[in-house]
Amino acid sequence: MRLVLLFPVVSMAGHMPEWFKEKLKNADLSDNYDLSACTDDSCAQPSRKYTKKLPMQPGVQWMDHGGYCGAWSVQRAALAKGAYISQQQVRDHAKFGGGHDEEILNTNIDGAFKKLHIKAEDFQFNVLPTPQADAYLKFMKKHLIADNPVIWMVMFNGDHSPDAGYTMDNQTNGIYGHVEPVVGIMSNHPFTDETVYDDDVFAYFDDAGKATHYVAPGKIPGECKFGSSKTCRSSCKTGPFGQCVWDQRGYIYAIQDFSDEHAAAPLSLSISPFASEPNTREGKKPIEITGTLTATELTTGSKYDIYRWDSAEDAFVYNDANKIETFTATKDTHTFEDPKKFMSSSATYYRCVPASGVAVMV
Repeated sequence: MRLVLLFPVVSMAGHMPEWFKEKLKNADLSDNYDLSACTDDSCAQPSRKYTKKLPMQPGVQWMDHGGYCGAWSVQRAALAKGAYISQQQVRDHAKFGGGHDEEILNTNIDGAFKKLHIKAEDFQFNVLPTPQADAYLKFMKKHLIADNPVIWMVMFNGDHSPDAGYTMDNQTNGIYGHVEPVVGIMSNHPFTDETVYDDDVFAYFDDAGKATHYVAPGKIPGECKFGSSKTCRSSCKTGPFGQCVWDQRGYIYAIQDFSDEHAAAPLSLSISPFASEPNTREGKKPIEITGTLTATELTTGSKYDIYRWDSAEDAFVYNDANKIETFTATKDTHTFEDPKKFMSSSATYYRCVPASGVAVMV
């Protein structure tokens, strides 16, 4: 059960510090990886016995109209489940949440998930007792082990919350300034164990480059104490250029699958180019994107169909016109590059289902 409280809110996700704005402004938008460009210690991948990195690509969000960090995070999480959704398409399927038009915030993200057919589990920040740091760390590790990407809403160190004009109940909503996808978990303990250990490591994208960042559980929770003031100043253990999740309430969402009644093989999508999409809101023209699918957990010798839909409104209506490939699995994985490109401004969904398991509509 989701008990999300909808109150007026100014743009939380758009309240980013100057150093992060500069990082976005100067980000390399090409597909060339130059990980040496990241000099932050958080970019260095630590060594752990067990590593799970989800099939997701980093990149750079749009930074106008409050910042598209929430929409970009939804886009990247959807790739891990087999769909590409433009940042603008994400906003177009959300209601006004109190920020800059349909900016993705904790007030409207659930509605966007529903319209985009995304099945998600929310961390129950307004139900569970506070502080919640231990609970949301366990929530994240459990879902990452289950191959479910996580979206977290973080505070920047030293930032003030809420912004001027912020009138919602700040004890149950909105103490964050940025939204990011969490893409992996590393541990010295087998992934049959969902316990969060001090030497575990979470991997995430910061929406402003092609590096993966890493953080230990102990540095994820941060403080934002109100006292007698109407605003609080965030304090993160990650330092001056760091970030953290409010230790009292965690605005965290796990992307599980798509809302489709048909059984399907796990499917992920990689895109080329991947680093950025032209900002159509600023008048740039969309480009063509090549999508490559990877299906897993297949049964050798079984036949499968791959379907494609080119809008959220048409998604998961199975008919012959949407079937783009049939194959017989020769091993437990199968890779398919779609010969038909899609536009960067689109919402394009794929599904891989057993050939005998779908009642095709005519």
